[in-house]
Amino acid sequence: MKMIKQKLLWFVLSLTLVASCEKAYDAGEIKILDDTRSELTLRLQENSTLIHRVYSDTTLELHPGVTETDIHYLNQNGHTMRIFILEADMNRSDLKLQPLTPNGAELYGRQPIPEMVAYVDRDSSLLFGANADFFDADTGEPRGIVYLSGRPIRTTMPSGWTFFGVSKSGQLMIGDDVYFEEKEADIFHALGGHQILVKDGEPVTHTDASVEPRTAVGFTTDNMLYFVVVDGRKYDYSYGINFTDLGELMHALGATESINLDGGGSSTFLINNPMDTVYEVRNRPSDGEPRAVANGWAIVSSSVEAPI
Repeated sequence: MKMIKQKLLWFVLSLTLVASCEKAYDAGEIKILDDTRSELTLRLQENSTLIHRVYSDTTLELHPGVTETDIHYLNQNGHTMRIFILEADMNRSDLKLQPLTPNGAELYGRQPIPEMVAYVDRDSSLLFGANADFFDADTGEPRGIVYLSGRPIRTTMPSGWTFFGVSKSGQLMIGDDVYFEEKEADIFHALGGHQILVKDGEPVTHTDASVEPRTAVGFTTDNMLYFVVVDGRKYDYSYGINFTDLGELMHALGATESINLDGGGSSTFLINNPMDTVYEVRNRPSDGEPRAVANGWAIVSSSVEAPI
């Protein structure tokens, strides 16, 4: 009987120790920040109603004028969220945008962003890459326009859809099909997008409340460029976001113009991590790996003069 009691005692003590270890481990995994939040995190907290509690954030400088910030937070509806923000000062003469296409070609097809970035200009250093336009899953044909270094590859845009690009004079551009018709002759680079998130400095409200992984792009009046990926479809990791909240997020960052790019399993956020020797996909694409997409955007550093 004494031996049985001893075994029972050790069993209870073991359970207690395991429970204590698990609690300590959990507490160490999630750190609630106080005075160490990044500038972008503080901006989102001050300028939006999206964040209930911040668990962690990390900011990396990829290049002078280019930073990448990851934020893990609890939203106001009690969902855990992971967002990834690329901020680039496009006033710098050594930074430029470069469209990404499969194998760097002017043909339609599909390829994951980590493979597309291998075809950036040889005189440039890749800093960042993300997916861009929606596309036909069978042919890889984009839904919107494609302009590469002033060459029109695809000039058809569905009514009500949008594009992001840069003009021949170096001006960042976002607009719909009407704006495209007005500015077509001035486009240097451009790829398509869809929903307008911020227009003329105001966030846009959407009736479509679907929650998914999303990719967005936007810029400020002083030429600060933002690419944002919000992960989703994984309830215990990141819930996802709807269009209205994504517009509020972009507006809180300071974007005066912003559009939604392809999302879902296409959302990909890649950086040239200065702390690593390889390109790194920072987010967790909902397919489990980066999806083969029609095109994307890169930010590169280059000593060669270009519009932007």
